[in-house]
Amino acid sequence: MKRLLGLVLLLGLIAPAQAAAHAQLEETVPQRGAVLRQQPEQVVFRFSEPVEGNFGAVRVFDASGRRVDEGDAFHPGDRGNEIAVHLRDGLADGTYTATYRVVSADAHVISSGVVFSIGEASAAGKTVAELLGGQDTGPVTDAVFGVARGLQFAAIAIAVGALAFLLLVWRGVLAAGVAPAAAATAFVRRHRRLVAGAALLGAFSAAAGVVLQGAEAAGVTGFDALRPSIVKETLGTRFGTVWGIGVVAWLALAALAAFALRPRAGVDREPAAPSPVALLAFAPLAAFLLLLPALSGHASVQSPVWLLLPANALHVAAMSVWVGGLATLLLALPAATRALPERGDRSRLLAATLLRFSPLALCAVIAIVLSGTVQGVVEVRTVAHLFDTAFGRAVLVKLVLLLALIGLGAVQRRRVLPRLRVVAAAGAAPGGAGLLLRRTLRGELLLIAGVLAATAFLTAYAPSTAERSGPFDRTTELGPIQLQLTVDPAAVGSNELHVYLLNPRDGSQFDGAREVTIAATEEDEGIGPLDAPADKAGPGHYVANVALGVPGTWTVRVSARVSDFDEYTTRVEVPVR
Repeated sequence: MKRLLGLVLLLGLIAPAQAAAHAQLEETVPQRGAVLRQQPEQVVFRFSEPVEGNFGAVRVFDASGRRVDEGDAFHPGDRGNEIAVHLRDGLADGTYTATYRVVSADAHVISSGVVFSIGEASAAGKTVAELLGGQDTGPVTDAVFGVARGLQFAAIAIAVGALAFLLLVWRGVLAAGVAPAAAATAFVRRHRRLVAGAALLGAFSAAAGVVLQGAEAAGVTGFDALRPSIVKETLGTRFGTVWGIGVVAWLALAALAAFALRPRAGVDREPAAPSPVALLAFAPLAAFLLLLPALSGHASVQSPVWLLLPANALHVAAMSVWVGGLATLLLALPAATRALPERGDRSRLLAATLLRFSPLALCAVIAIVLSGTVQGVVEVRTVAHLFDTAFGRAVLVKLVLLLALIGLGAVQRRRVLPRLRVVAAAGAAPGGAGLLLRRTLRGELLLIAGVLAATAFLTAYAPSTAERSGPFDRTTELGPIQLQLTVDPAAVGSNELHVYLLNPRDGSQFDGAREVTIAATEEDEGIGPLDAPADKAGPGHYVANVALGVPGTWTVRVSARVSDFDEYTTRVEVPVR
């Protein structure tokens, strides 16, 4: 219980304050705050990388909150990094708000919006954040999606690793003659159930992942995302295609395991492991599953792909060899030892198996460390990012858990394995050595569950080098006036600030301010105040631009002078990444 509580506390460190995204908005047509003489035919958002969105991805609203877009979102000129929507004909003069909710190439959902006007600017109505507020899946769906990712990675590790154990470890154990017929048969039967069970878990979690990704993209609950139209559109996205193929691959692997992993008699009528040729049938399925996290995540889209993609695949493969081997030792090997009547035979079987698995596990650990270091350097870059970004904190937690795992592995190599050798040579029962082995294996699997959970968080977050937040939205009081402040994207660099002044009685725009001034300060770094000239974009609506040079908590001061003698001031703290 204490270990589990500690694990929960560690994983709590990686919960982000706000959602992250990877693709970045580079340009809009019309531009932010533009006042156009004529109505445009369409609204276009241009991003730093390809995006996908068919689920009402781009919407345009008038000042009353009614939608004025027409038709589905589309990619102008088949350019994947642009997404647009047509506007209805005959729009009246006034101010409009265009919002987007799209899926970036690494499966992250990003959203924000811009305000523009036709003819003469008017009251903007609801803010971007308010218009996007109804497009949220909620914490339950987000949490279940995280669980589905974790189960998918666990299934990959157990199934592929168990197959590797059969090929690289168990065949050698049989050749050593320490696993007679009863033990070999019991092992193969339990091993087959382990692989088939992992495959069914993988199929279920992959199917759930497709549905939940559709929920994220469409901004609906998981149950609402079961609609055939949403599932179909999700399968057309990068993530949906990869995980949809994953469902088929898992079902094929389960069927193949039921057929190819059956106990069979060798030439001497003793049960034998499946031949290398039979195991080769698993190779294409296993290879795809090892690539699944990379193909549906950051590694296949973040530069340099030539380095990150193979590093990620090696990382998953090495982790699978380690995790799947441990699962086999804990869940399948005991069936073999219990089938042996002599206790000395049990010790010899345990020792022979560990002697073959131990160097394999050591090689896997080295590969995990090397590949993980490559990915960490590229995706985190700085030590500071390990602490001030959700992605970095997930990497840090995963690193701590892996170090603990390596420590338990060292206990096995230095304490358990030598003691098993001694009792095996003496023909004695495993005794204390066997008990210590079970305890270390259980501890390792518990820590591995934490590693897989941290990995699920990593795939949900954008890398530290790409993480962004926003738009930030806050409603507060400005004297007798209600103030709504939007900062977009609330990230280091150029930010657009929207100030809305409202009458608190009826929520109408307050247009009695003679002058509005805005300034930003980062007190911890001693920066500012940076003045941001505010331009009036409509009744009670002011727009300003300011460059926020460092991450941290910025204080935005908004002042409104309403007469020669009255001026109201308030301060809003804005988290900037």
